[in-house]
This record gives sequence, C-alpha cells and structure tokens, in this order.
Amino acid sequence: MAIKTKRMLSKTKSCSCSMPGVWRAAAYCSGAAVIFHSPRACAHVARSMDISAQYRALANGAAENLKSIPVVSSMLQEKHSIFGGADRLRACIEDVVNTYRPKCLIIANSCVAGVIGDDVEAVGKESEVKYGIPVLTVPCYGFLDGEYYQGYFAVAEQLAERFLHKQPKVENTALLIGDNGGPWGHYAKEVKRLLAYFSIKVIGQFPGYVPINELPQVTAASFSIILGGRGQTYNGLTKIAKLLEMNYEVPYLQDGYPVGWDNTVGWLRNLGVFLHQEALAEKAVVQEMDKLFAFAGKVKKITQGKRCVVCIGRMLMYFHPAGILETLSRLEMQVEAIILFDNYNPKERKLMVEAVSAQCQAPIIDQTAGQQLLETVDLVLTTHEITNNQDIKQIFLPMLPLVGTSGEIEFMDCIYKTLCRRGEKGGIVYV
Repeated sequence: MAIKTKRMLSKTKSCSCSMPGVWRAAAYCSGAAVIFHSPRACAHVARSMDISAQYRALANGAAENLKSIPVVSSMLQEKHSIFGGADRLRACIEDVVNTYRPKCLIIANSCVAGVIGDDVEAVGKESEVKYGIPVLTVPCYGFLDGEYYQGYFAVAEQLAERFLHKQPKVENTALLIGDNGGPWGHYAKEVKRLLAYFSIKVIGQFPGYVPINELPQVTAASFSIILGGRGQTYNGLTKIAKLLEMNYEVPYLQDGYPVGWDNTVGWLRNLGVFLHQEALAEKAVVQEMDKLFAFAGKVKKITQGKRCVVCIGRMLMYFHPAGILETLSRLEMQVEAIILFDNYNPKERKLMVEAVSAQCQAPIIDQTAGQQLLETVDLVLTTHEITNNQDIKQIFLPMLPLVGTSGEIEFMDCIYKTLCRRGEKGGIVYV
C-alpha cells in the first residue's frame, strides 16, 4: 500500500486571487484604507486571513503591535452584473472617506468587477480630484488576470511612485522589503538580530508596515534587505528593491537566503563584503557557530543514531533539501531513505534526485516502496502530512522554513522534543 498524504499539488505558477495581495501590501500602513470592489464575501476572506495571521503570531509568542487598516467591500450584488457597479463604488468611496478620513485609498478589483467591465481606474481618478487624496488602483481583477503577488507588487510599486522621494541617507540603517510575517515574524526578528553584529538599525519594513505619513522617510535607509525565499516571490521583491535602488538610491543586499547553517554563514559574509566589514562578519560567524554547535552537542545524546526518513513532494524551486540533510547530519541521525512522492513530473523528479544525491548517500525510493519503511524508523520528516499511518512520529517541513541560527536551533529543538516523547503514539509536529 502506498503512502497517502494531504493536498498533493505541484505547480510552477501561482493560481490565486489578487485582492488579498492588495490588502496585505498595505495592511498596517496606518492612514490608508482598502476598498474591495467586490461582493461582501471577498472582504470577509481577507479579514479572516488577517485574523489567522494574528492567531499564528500569538501561537509563536510574537503578538502584533500594529493595528490593521480598514478593509471595506463595495458589496456588489447580482443586479450590478447587469447595470454595472461604478456608482456603487463611488458611494462606497464616499462612505469610507467620511467614516475613516484616510490619507490614501487603495482599491482592489474582484472577478465580478472584471466581468462587468467597470472602469475602476476612471472612478479612482475622479475620486482623487473630488476628495483630494491619493487613490490607487491595480491592473488585476481577482482570479481573472492576476494572482496574490501581482496585487501585492502592484500596490508596492504604486506606493513607491506616489509617496517616496530621495532623502539624505542615515548611516547604519536598513530597510526590510517583503512580508514573511511582518516585523514580529521570525524572519524579520532574526535578520535584526544578525544586523546587530554590524550595529545596523532597521528603520522600516516596506510595503505594508509603514504609516502613510512616514513612507517618504524609508528612502533614508543606507541599504535594503529582501525578506524573500525562492521562486516568484523573491523575483518580485527583487524588482521592488531594484526600483528603490534606481529611483531613490537605496542599494540592496543581493543573493542571500539564510536558511540552514551554510546559507546563514554565506549571508553574513555577503553582508560583510557589502558593508566593507569583513572582520565583523567573521566574528559574527564564529559566535553564531559556537551557539549552534553548543546546542547540537546538548541534544545529540538523544538524536545520535536515531533512524529517520525524509519525505519530499515539493519542487526544487520551492524546497531545497540541503539544509534539512545538513541538520540531520549535525545531529548524527541515520537517514534510512529519501522518499519522493508521486506528484513529480520527470523533469522535476530528476532535479530533486540530483539535489538529494549531492547531499546524501541514502537510497531514493518512491511512495509505494516507502510505506513499510515508515513503520520501522524513529522519525519521519515530510513536506506533506501523511494520513494513513497514525503511529509514526512526523515533523512537517514548512514551505517557508525558519531562517538563521535561531531557525536552525528551533528546528533541532523540535527534532529533539519529538524524539523525547514517551510511548509509541504517533502524531505530527509543525516547526
């Protein structure tokens, strides 16, 4: 019997709605308001997304300290699909302006607005003249001709064009570009901690987390750092970083994603070269190494010699196994096999096999052959929740892994605690 998993999907291009991306790009820019030119349910989805993010932050012990901006629906109905919804949008804009007194309005377009053919851009320009505030519109309509990041990047670019201008540089300051859970998220906090070795202070996180009236000040940063990962997210954020560099003379730190110890070392050394502070970078590497290996030494009494399996079902562009295998080697665990799930096409499977083979000598087997092996090992690390065996101990490998030395230590701690659980009862732990 083959291994059964949840949500086995593989795709190279995102298929999602652009409106939550519009909302997220301005969600904590106090002084702004977002209008969804949509049925009511669409705004409810975005608000639910915001609530989920708050609970996730609380669960991680990192409560939000900013208030999200209003998101209001124009509440399109069936009749508007016949007669158009432009007047409904005008009425919604008037209500939002009178109720919230925003300094900037951002309008997201739904699939319904796209099908109707409402000229949202024209209504936005008209409202900008009428109310004397910037009104930003985006060139995408829900699921029709965009996706989450198209909405996100469109708002980021317009915020930059409308509010930013060149500023005298403040020495030893950095601007973070991207989201990844916001200023209270693990990524931003870890980057700030590592920047402290160089006495660099973060002055903001763009877009989404800078008040409208403070946006012009972000270009005073000495440089910017992309909070990206892999694939289209990183490519889109790089375009924003290049825009800031070209138009506002804010250079950005290139080529760096501090996931896993080797990548963290590379990120620190790259930063040292960028800042002409190579000696400080080497000092930081030594201190971080001492911290990492001291923790590994404490937990190896439990992890050493434990048998494990790594199950992978994501494409290489989104998930590189090197960091995981590096951690298992540091903990002196025995990798019995790498199980590749059956959702790969031949090209993607070949790429993943090559990446795994370069890091590990364990056999690579398929989903069917791996089922029996799962029942004999101490731990399973997997990119997809395994559903047809409740007795195995699983650790779910996240799409966005924790970064830096702190992320590595937290991952090792998760492995240690999972192996320390008493009894034979299985279950799944999320890092």
